[in-house]
Amino acid sequence: MASGARPFSLVLKSARLKAAVWRHRAPLLAGIVAILLANGFALLQPFLLGRGVDAIVRKQPDRLPLIFIAIVAAAAADAVFRFLQRYTVNGVARRIENELRRDMFEQLERLDQRFFQGMRTGDVMARATNDLSAVQQLLGMGLSSIFNTVVIFTAAVVLMLWIDWQLTLLSVSLLTLLSLGFLVLGPQIQKRFLRVQEQFAALSSKAQENFSGIRVVKAYVQEEAEQRSFRAINQEYVDANIAWARINSALWPLFGTLAGLAAVVMLYVGGQHVVQHRLTLGQFVQFNTYLILLSWPMIALGWVSNLFQQGAASLNRIEEILHQTPAVASPPRPLRPEAVRGELTFENVSFRYVDEPIFENLSLHVPAGSTLALVGSTGSGKSTLVRLLARVYDPQEGRILIDGTDIRDLPLDVLRRQIGYVPQEAFLFSETLAENIMLGAPDAPAESVERAAELSQLSADLEQFPNGLQTMIGERGVTLSGGQKQRTAIARAVLKDPAILVLDDALSSVDTRTEEAILRGLRGFMEGRTSIVIAHRISTIKDADQIVVLEEGRVVEQGSHARLLGEGGEYARLYERQQLRRELEEEELPGPALGAER
Repeated sequence: MASGARPFSLVLKSARLKAAVWRHRAPLLAGIVAILLANGFALLQPFLLGRGVDAIVRKQPDRLPLIFIAIVAAAAADAVFRFLQRYTVNGVARRIENELRRDMFEQLERLDQRFFQGMRTGDVMARATNDLSAVQQLLGMGLSSIFNTVVIFTAAVVLMLWIDWQLTLLSVSLLTLLSLGFLVLGPQIQKRFLRVQEQFAALSSKAQENFSGIRVVKAYVQEEAEQRSFRAINQEYVDANIAWARINSALWPLFGTLAGLAAVVMLYVGGQHVVQHRLTLGQFVQFNTYLILLSWPMIALGWVSNLFQQGAASLNRIEEILHQTPAVASPPRPLRPEAVRGELTFENVSFRYVDEPIFENLSLHVPAGSTLALVGSTGSGKSTLVRLLARVYDPQEGRILIDGTDIRDLPLDVLRRQIGYVPQEAFLFSETLAENIMLGAPDAPAESVERAAELSQLSADLEQFPNGLQTMIGERGVTLSGGQKQRTAIARAVLKDPAILVLDDALSSVDTRTEEAILRGLRGFMEGRTSIVIAHRISTIKDADQIVVLEEGRVVEQGSHARLLGEGGEYARLYERQQLRRELEEEELPGPALGAER
């Protein structure tokens, strides 16, 4: 946000906020009416009080009971309408906050991978919590205070002019000094509050990363180092808060001092007017009570300014996300195929991450129902290729076809429902094992879930879980081993029954025996189903219909297992190295299984 930007104009120019206010105009108008009535009864009380003082001075005690009853009734009506004002206006603010939170979550669900690579999770969470709360405060207390200030200021000044115009001009001129203080300090408050929000985002990111990676932190004995790092970031957050509090705290003493000065001047000058019989004592009491009513909105002006500074900064941070346009989206007029056979064609595909080229004119063809295996060193583009297929990213040049149709012509949901993707790093939600498996098929019967677990060789481990498939597995599946997480992800893809199955190094965390069992279980499932298997182990892919060896985004070898072995190239050398390693492991570890599941 530019430092010279005015928060009031930023709020008023927000089309989203104006639309939300318009949707809730009925309760908001009711709240405004309640504000008018509450202030009307509040302004009536000084008038009645003045009449009561004059009745005492004039020795008219018979008038006092009626005046007393009228003051009590006005105070009670004021209280009732104040309640209605807060209930309606704050209710609107809470509902708009809820709508913004919903819109923000839905927008985050629509945004593509590039956005999340460029923004920390903690920053997103800070915008979804602290910033939304600041906007809610702006719409609730801020909006109420603005209307209260306008009504009280206008009505009180008119009534004070009616009582003594000279005294009114003097008092208002003194109170305008309050506004000057707000104009001087307001931009500094906005700047420092934005710094507080940024530091809170950094603190949230640090905590989130640490909790998610607690196993790694403990394994590498980094507790003290992480604590030092957290303390440093936390101190920066505290320093930012103190800097904000310092300038924010200066408002209240300044406004209180100026209001007190105005009261002293009014007492002296107004007292002279009473002595000179230009005012009755009752009118003087009435005038001073109006002055007190007037001074509070002027003092609150600084607080309201503070709310607007914070709310505008937070609204800007929220709208930065809401105004993001996904780089990958469904076409405006999508094609909807009746059925997907799974024929895949990559035509002259070129792709780069920012300035880092991955593919240049890559072409591949995968017949429907066949299995393609991708092999290559880390960074050769294997995982990127399947992400392009699922439109996690779009290529800069070329196109990818399914059954002859460009995938960019298909709705994203239709495309992704046809792909069962199992990544190397399986992500699991903090729900039950069954719910994680049913992620892509929430209505699947229990028998199908059990069958999917059996095919992925997960059913053998169910006896270890206290409640079988209904066991809660903790955040990100923290209670499961790496192999169990991968097998859960495989079961999830199997249950989805996709037209295209993608295994992205999905067996890297299971031992050799388990890998062989999973492959046997999946063989029937993959028969007649287009499959892409990415692996480092030759044993995982040797039965594929075609094997492609990638190196720096280029196809360097392509063919069946037997053909590539016969060519004696990179694939054959990789196979020989793995065979030698396997023989050495068999000699050193003569137990019933090779390797241990990680």
